[in-house]
Amino acid sequence: MKILTISTRKDTFSALPEAEKNKLNAGTVEHILELKKKMGDKFTMYGIPGWGRAVSIGDYGSIEEYAQSLQTPVSQQGYSNHESYMLTEMNEKQMEAYLEQVKAAK
Repeated sequence: MKILTISTRKDTFSALPEAEKNKLNAGTVEHILELKKKMGDKFTMYGIPGWGRAVSIGDYGSIEEYAQSLQTPVSQQGYSNHESYMLTEMNEKQMEAYLEQVKAAK
């Protein structure tokens, strides 16, 4: 199952001492690199400088696998939020059928 995740840091994270933030950030990067190594092309992360969010798309085998992917040090300490959206792949015929349904609903 493909899942789009948008992750943000809570405001309380900025109140931490710099050394603690650095430790949590380093652990989080390590976790993400391990996840990428494990999942390969099934996991991609995107970021926009200054946006304050990280966006990832992963193709997970189960909800449990997805839940584990969110267990970064920052998340475990309660300093991040995650929005999750299930994705489906649509081919051209499916998209045309969807558009016809939308037109009929108007």
